[in-house]
Amino acid sequence: MSLNIKNPEAERLAAEIGALTGESKTAAVISALRERHERLLAKLQQTEDATMADDILALAARIRSGVGELDLSSDFLYDPETGLPS
Repeated sequence: MSLNIKNPEAERLAAEIGALTGESKTAAVISALRERHERLLAKLQQTEDATMADDILALAARIRSGVGELDLSSDFLYDPETGLPS
């Protein structure tokens, strides 16, 4: 398995990062790829979470709009004189 990148800017950046961190160019490239991979996955997760939240809010709005038609009173469960369960 080999990755051979022949790009002067990539070579320069890998060398500069390696010099700043004390890593080899290979380690610098791997670290940079891992960091970007993590950022992309986090961004994807945030997008999925936001979509799910929107879906839940839309469902809640649909449920809320139908609740007005229902009798949700629990009065029949309690004795009106004592307030205790019937």
